[in-house]
Amino acid sequence: MTAPQWPEGLTDATPLPYNVWRVMTHVDGARDVAEVARLASLTVPDVQERLRAAADWVKRATQHHQQVSDDMADAVTACLTPVVGPMAAVMVDEALDDLGDATTLNNLLSHVARQLSPERVQQFARNLRARGLA
Repeated sequence: MTAPQWPEGLTDATPLPYNVWRVMTHVDGARDVAEVARLASLTVPDVQERLRAAADWVKRATQHHQQVSDDMADAVTACLTPVVGPMAAVMVDEALDDLGDATTLNNLLSHVARQLSPERVQQFARNLRARGLA
């Protein structure tokens, strides 16, 4: 088996669930997956799942700090539409106008969420998670 590596962009300061960090602390680029599994007291499939989870967390964290593209704004609108109806497009456009050209996905989502009730925020978050945006 090959030695697993930390995903690009993962640092010691990256917030990860404990069960993922439990594996990542043993990943050093030299130990193979079986050795990491032994050290973490897990099975090899469990370690492989945690490694995939770490990569997913890094991908989402990176995505949240990127500038919002037109496609990303459209995806946010699509997630918001079932929550507020056709006003979703207006809300996203106004948020982008308020935040300026260099807004990040994280800023856009926060701005939109502040305009929603707690129940609608939960529905919006579920829709974002289903699309891999949260």
